[in-house]
Order: sequence, then C-alpha cells, then structure tokens
Amino acid sequence: MHHALLVDDIVHAILTHVTSTDIFNFARTCSAVSDPALDILWSEQSSLVPLIRCLPRDTWEVGKDNYIYLCHEPLPMEWERIKMNASRIRRLIPNSNRTSYPKLHISVLHQLFASFPPTSIFPNLCALHFEAVSNLLECRSDLSLLRQFLSPALELLSFDVPSGVLADELDRLVAALPEASGLRQLSISVDPSPHGSHLTLPLQNMQKLNVLSMDGVDACPMMHNISNLQHLRHLHSLVLTLQEGSGGMEKLPSGDMPLELSTLKSFVLYADRIQRCTHFLLRVVTPQLSSISIKYHKHALQEEVREFVLSLPTYCQTFASLEEISVGSLSAWEPHPGSTLPSDIFRPLLKFRKLAIVNFIEVGRYRLDDAFIEDAAAAWADLRELRFASNQTDTSTVRVTLTGILSLASRCRSLRILHLTFNATAFPTFPHAADGRPEFWPTQTALQKLHVGHSKVAADAYVPFWLAVVFPNLGDLTWYEAPGNTMWLALADVRKKLVIVQEVAPAMTEASLPSYLLRSIMAEGLRVGA
Repeated sequence: MHHALLVDDIVHAILTHVTSTDIFNFARTCSAVSDPALDILWSEQSSLVPLIRCLPRDTWEVGKDNYIYLCHEPLPMEWERIKMNASRIRRLIPNSNRTSYPKLHISVLHQLFASFPPTSIFPNLCALHFEAVSNLLECRSDLSLLRQFLSPALELLSFDVPSGVLADELDRLVAALPEASGLRQLSISVDPSPHGSHLTLPLQNMQKLNVLSMDGVDACPMMHNISNLQHLRHLHSLVLTLQEGSGGMEKLPSGDMPLELSTLKSFVLYADRIQRCTHFLLRVVTPQLSSISIKYHKHALQEEVREFVLSLPTYCQTFASLEEISVGSLSAWEPHPGSTLPSDIFRPLLKFRKLAIVNFIEVGRYRLDDAFIEDAAAAWADLRELRFASNQTDTSTVRVTLTGILSLASRCRSLRILHLTFNATAFPTFPHAADGRPEFWPTQTALQKLHVGHSKVAADAYVPFWLAVVFPNLGDLTWYEAPGNTMWLALADVRKKLVIVQEVAPAMTEASLPSYLLRSIMAEGLRVGA
C-alpha cells in the first residue's frame, strides 16, 4: 500500500469523488484506511436505527408493529461499538422517504441515553433535527431529552413543539438554548396551543444566528423584545408568524423607531390576514432584502392587496436588491367571491428591476393586460418564474393575449416557469424586423413548465405550433380542468406530435417550417402586424 493512503486527509479527499458503494467497499478493504471511509458513511444519518443495528443480532428484534426492541441488555463491550460509530455522526436529519423502515421504540432510546448522555455519545454532532432521534410523539414531547443535546458544537437545531407540551417545560428549553453557543440556524415549529403566544427567545445570547424560523410562534406578543433581532448582526433569513387575535404592530405608537434588520436577505411571514403582514412590514426596514414570501388565510380585498404592494418600497428601501416575491392565500380552495385585481395594482413591482421570481398564488381574480406583460418583460430582464395563478379566474375579463405571452417569453430569455391565464382564441400578431417586415419569434429554450390556467383557445390560433417550435424544451403543459374544457387536451396531443417531428427532422422545424408558415400566412393575407 502506498504511504500516501495512510494519510487520512488524502484518503478523505479521494473518497469525496467516488460513489457511496465505493466508499463502503473501501471501508471493508483494510483497517488501516477504513477510518476516513467510515467517517463519511456515518457523517449524516436520518435516524438512530443504524446505530442500534450495530449491536449483535441476538440483542434486538423488529416487532410486528415495525418497532425495534432490545431482547436483553447489551454488554458494555457491545455498547462501545455504538459509541464509536455515534462519534462519527455530524448530522441527524430525518428522511421522509424512509417512512416504511423500522423505528426505534422509546424504551430503546431510554436505555441508550441512560448509558450514554447525548453530548457524550455524539461529541461531533453539529446539525440536529430532533425528529431524527425519534418521530414518536412521546419523544418529540420530551423536551428534557432535547435539552441534553445542547452543546457549543451544535450549529443547526430544528424541533417541533407538540400541543401537549407543558409551558414550564418549554420555558426551560428556551432558557437553555444559549448553551448551544455556536448555534447558527434555529427552527422552531409550535402546534396551536396557548404557549406559542408567549415564547420569547434569548436572542441577546445567540449572536451567531444567521437563520431563524419560528413557525406558529406568534411574533406580535413579543414585540417588546423583538427589537433584539436587530442586534443579530449575521441574521440573513427570518420566518415569523402573526397569529389572529394577537396585538399587532399596527397598535404600536406611530412615533416608535422602525426595527432595522440590516443584514436580512430572506423574509417569510405567515398570518391570518394580508393586512397584518402589511402593518408589520411598515414597521421594519430591510435594506438588503432579496426574497420575501407572504402566506395568509383570510381572502384579501382589492385595496388590501394594493396596500401591500405599495408598502414594498418602505421596508425594502432600495429597488436594487429584491429578487423574489411570493404571495399566496392558504385558503385557496374555499369558495369565495374573489377580488378583481387589475394590472395597475401590480405596476409598483416594475420598479424592482432585479426581480427574477414573481409569484401571486390564489390572491384574487387577476385582470392583467398585454401592456403590463410588455412592461414586465422590459423591467424584469432576468425573470425566471412568473405565476399569477387563480383557479377562479373570470375568463371574460382576461386581456392578456397569446401575442403577449410569446412576446414575454421571447424577451425574457431565462423564463422557465410560467403560470398565467390568457386569451388564445385569435392568431397572434407577429413582431416586426428593423425594416418593418414581420418576422418569427426567436426560439426560447429556457421555458420548461407552462400552466395556462383557464385560458380560452381556438384551433385556428396555431397554438400547438407556437408551443412546439417557439418552446422546444417545454416539457410540462398543464391547465385547470373544467367541464367542457377539452380543447387544451387535444392541442397538447398535437404539440407532442410536433415535438416528435422536431426530433426526426430538426432542420425543418428550426428553420424551414417557421419560414414556410410565415410565407403562407402573408400569402393568404392574414393579419401579421399592427
């Protein structure tokens, strides 16, 4: 064996470029070089089941309920194998795809941690999703066990607080959080309960935090203490919940200084109403914000949506940083009259020239027009996703045409996802070359997903042709199902056949076919220009 393979750093560098199977085989090759391979294999685990399976086979069994039990108390030397492998684990992250795998019974966990406290058996643990320890409700509710995992080495911590947890137990956990002095990412999800409204984190002792998520933890009652957020000089991602019935930011005196989050780049707000989010945001300043996501329950009125959009420049301060905005109703499928939202409501967004992702999901009944779409294409040159999605669109008010859609995609060369209802009943108006003659739209290769909503379509609009030739990489075409809405299904089938023609004779579809169609249209005297 070459002497270089006896240097762990060299072996580790080699193993980072091979498959997991190769690493497994390497670990079994020679004890002299197995340590780096085992470190990689054990570094991230989705549960503690592999550890218990390190015990001799006669010490454990899988019951009929698919839980692992210990048949008898393992010997101290048998526990040592678990301790050795546990010391290699750096990340405990649950894997949702492993739901059918056996799980540890809580009695096994009690025996394990009675012999080895968590901080001693996992000395190198830096990331913990507590669900990976056990997804049993009894374990998730055992916050005293979670407290035993807190150490200065921990950098990421995520846990849920079930509704049955006692308030005192939760308070003790919160008070102990500063023990994880190296914590950089903290995620807390609280089930609906009286305790969530009174959870106040000791942020002044958690100066290294750069990601903070408090889902279900009502921010409003802790406004007297939330000013500590501005002292987190590394905070770049924040998730807050504004619950119904709590005292909101709108009740604070208007003379209060706004909360400045100078380093924040990503902001997510959950609330019962969109206006609660608006009032909250008007009291904060986020000059570096690049992404904002708003989720709310109660359907918003037109003026409430307008007020939210108009408030954006107040807390963003600059138009140069915002790259993503997502707004969506969490009650999208409940019957409601819906608010009509014309293009002028969304025009203030055009000032943010770096927007690449714009999503408005089930906010109301959009009444957009081609003029807005044209201006959006000019303002958002780097646009990648655009969604104005509503399952309750009034097709009689749709003013966006197929021409507008083709123009948008041809000018936004990075656009890959589009969800928009438009009118595809008329033949599109061709663009013009510099000499005034009509020309074909350039091929747009980025668009991969197109949701046409409730778009009306007519066979003589040549829609399958535009989709197949202008968007050769379009792989996902969807629409809202409605009684009698079978035209899109038929057109999608035609498009698939045209795609096959593209693959068989690409030269014809890339050059000859568009030119032939354009000449034919002009010869027939159809309208090709304004």
